[in-house]
Amino acid sequence: MERRPATAGQERPLTAADLILDVSPATQVLSLWKSTVRTGSGDGRSRSDARRIARTLPYQTLRVFLKEQFNCITTEAEVARAIELPDSGICGFGMDPAYKDRGSIAAVAAAISARRVALASQIAGDVSRYLPGARSWKKIRIWFVIGSQSMFDAATLRTSAAGDSVPVILINLTDVLSYGASTRERMEALGHVLAHEAFHAGLRLAEAPLPGWDDYRNPSLSEFAYIRRVMIDEGVAHYIDWRARPGSDSLFTWKPSSREAYAFSQLATACRRLRQREGAREDRIEILQLAGNGPLWSKYGAISGMFAAHRIEAALGRKALRRVISTGPDEFLRTYRDVARLNPRLSALSPELFP
Repeated sequence: MERRPATAGQERPLTAADLILDVSPATQVLSLWKSTVRTGSGDGRSRSDARRIARTLPYQTLRVFLKEQFNCITTEAEVARAIELPDSGICGFGMDPAYKDRGSIAAVAAAISARRVALASQIAGDVSRYLPGARSWKKIRIWFVIGSQSMFDAATLRTSAAGDSVPVILINLTDVLSYGASTRERMEALGHVLAHEAFHAGLRLAEAPLPGWDDYRNPSLSEFAYIRRVMIDEGVAHYIDWRARPGSDSLFTWKPSSREAYAFSQLATACRRLRQREGAREDRIEILQLAGNGPLWSKYGAISGMFAAHRIEAALGRKALRRVISTGPDEFLRTYRDVARLNPRLSALSPELFP
């Protein structure tokens, strides 16, 4: 994989040149559907084209994601059939909504292509404010695919189906339609979501040489170490995503908002339940999953981490927050604890969160 080195001995921020926005996985499907509509039915050529698309690395990677996240094992032939015949679907999710809204999806895809350079610059600018620098960056691939409605909107994987250890971002354009009523509204929200996911992907690369992250790269983290990782990884990603959205001034306020208070109360409840060692294994897994997955405001680890990032930046400045992120989850929590001690309105953290 190509690397772009910085000046010897120096780190450099993530730039637009490090991001590859590839809309072709979606446009290939749209072209096939357009051809099918024009001819009035599927034929041998469309079947062959569907198989070719299913064999591409983005859709192979989508199959990996479905297996990991939904425990749904699909074959290349099943994906090809879902592309050729949208009403057949995969993993119990039909592709009919995407087919019916193909015109709207095509409009978003065209907007992404037209604004590719500006969009990459916007994403890199938003992310590099907080992401640690690196001496070299591997290219981060952003693949825009067409999947089932309500399956997922965006996801960052540690690697593609090729197993090359380079993070890849999947964006499901079918779900991007839910971001707004027009292409303009959808593109505006998409920019925030892309910055969110690019932070995850960039952090995977930037953290590799950082000693404060050494204990957090093991997939088998302890329960409280997992929550600490979620609070900084998902928390900062959510902060980058939401800090500039309309209405953010009602979230990030001097006096803690109801969202902030609720997130920290849920975090405290989760820590208390995990402290009780007699809990059933299934219950403990569910508690941990809710740290970073589920309805937005119920993700207690991600949302409390988002507000912790805000509090650190508000009290100490952006450079301090970026330094804390570079130093790792332990320092992130310690720094928030120190900030909270100076403001009695802020929520305290449970002792179990500190190693």
